[in-house]
Amino acid sequence: MKHTYLILAAAACFGLSSQVAMADGINAEKLYKSKCKMCHKVDGKKFGPGFKQMRSDPAELKEILTNGSKNKKMKSFSKKLNEEQIDAMVAFIIEAQH
Repeated sequence: MKHTYLILAAAACFGLSSQVAMADGINAEKLYKSKCKMCHKVDGKKFGPGFKQMRSDPAELKEILTNGSKNKKMKSFSKKLNEEQIDAMVAFIIEAQH
């Protein structure tokens, strides 16, 4: 958990670009393209919301990525991504919204 806050704080304080949003060698942009892009376009809506429409609360994003959405439209990624990957994805999504 402490690791998550450090990533988010670094991204927020230093305004890291999505290209640089890497934690523990995890390229979150590449991960997003392979796991999320098919439903969540960066610049608009596909099946799910695009970046600008996604939740901006890091805790809520992590909860949805880990356990899926309450409406069950998005499934859990806890078996596809480890905690560090989920944390990197949260930081990447938050940064991409700005």
